[in-house]
Amino acid sequence: MGFYMSNPDTSPVTLLARVRAFFRIGIGLKRWLFILIISVFILVSEIGLMIIAFLQPDLTMGGSGIAISTISIIISFSLIFISTYRLYIWIVNGVRHKQIGLDILTSLSIKIDKDKAVKVVAIGGGTGQSTLLRGIKHWTNNITAVVTITDDGGSSGNLRDDLDMPPPGDARSCLIALSELDPILEEMFLHRFTAKSSLNSHNMGNLFLAALYQKVGGFKQVLEAAGDILSITGKVVPVSNMTNLKLMAETKSGQIIDGESSIGLVSQPLSRVWIEPASAIADQSVLEAISNAGVIVIGPGSLYTSIIPNFLVGGISDAVNSSSALKVFVCNVATQPHETESYDVEKHLTVFQEHTGVDIDHVVVNCNIKDNPEDWHQPAVLPIWHMDGFRGSFLVDDVLDESMPTRHDPRKLARAIMQIPSLSVYTSRK
Repeated sequence: MGFYMSNPDTSPVTLLARVRAFFRIGIGLKRWLFILIISVFILVSEIGLMIIAFLQPDLTMGGSGIAISTISIIISFSLIFISTYRLYIWIVNGVRHKQIGLDILTSLSIKIDKDKAVKVVAIGGGTGQSTLLRGIKHWTNNITAVVTITDDGGSSGNLRDDLDMPPPGDARSCLIALSELDPILEEMFLHRFTAKSSLNSHNMGNLFLAALYQKVGGFKQVLEAAGDILSITGKVVPVSNMTNLKLMAETKSGQIIDGESSIGLVSQPLSRVWIEPASAIADQSVLEAISNAGVIVIGPGSLYTSIIPNFLVGGISDAVNSSSALKVFVCNVATQPHETESYDVEKHLTVFQEHTGVDIDHVVVNCNIKDNPEDWHQPAVLPIWHMDGFRGSFLVDDVLDESMPTRHDPRKLARAIMQIPSLSVYTSRK
């Protein structure tokens, strides 16, 4: 099967490409333009005939002729009104979806491609998931970002305690990543208050979601409303509707760690993580999205505190294994202090599968290795091309963000995933 989508890294649009876009089926312009032209022609012709008949008495139209002309004029006026209105709607819709540097026709043609593109489910949380989404939105409009709701630190943790709501931080990052906000607005949503006041440490985007939560209710509905307000590509959904999920961990020495924020700081190697209450179940919309997906992307992100917690919610692992979608695990480009110190690719994948039981088809691994400063305590994860007992394949590619070599580059990562041969990706712009 083939999924058709636009490639964001193609050459500038040519005149021929614009002509092709105009004549493309489904663009929504040709029919109304044709109806408008024909209606204007008929209207002018009928009015002209009536004027000629009036000026030349020897020409008579007769009663039936006048009736036919009158009906033709009324129908023409109606069609002109309808087609003009539809063209106005087309222009408004075109302006809404116009991409920077592209004309309306090309932008709408790309939108058609992206509407037909592969359905992507991205499971994770934190910076890694939002990085993936910033790249993947250029390839498809069919995105479901599944976010974890176990964060209990900082602004998210405070809002969770004060308002009895799921932590909004990871969802906020995904919403911003999938939007096309002006830089100033994006900075506003990312702004963190630092003044010595009750707002200290709170994030503006988190407060926005908290206000919606008090106004709208359920967190799933909040994210739907926020997505509409921000005009995001795809949708963001919480892995569960529960508001009191807690992440727990046990170290190799047997110490029990309570809460996600504490787990990320523990200096001892982790043995396992779990969630409480254990009865937590996944939201039905998440299970449906996984079932209908063409590709499920897991990661990148904090292994124990952002990725694995999603799969500890009842129903997620089984749904992923039951889905016919490709399962892609994105290995981090660098280790994380405390949480995954000294982890290699094999360790990342092994720990994930031990906790989740999910079968993986492809593992994305970075090959652009940089020597990170020692004081970062985040050495690069070296690439591998095979692993004993693993039946999937390793996709080794340059997916590194050169400006921040502990993170993935959004567009490089999206390209590496979307060009997996079995996805049969074709670009619409040459």
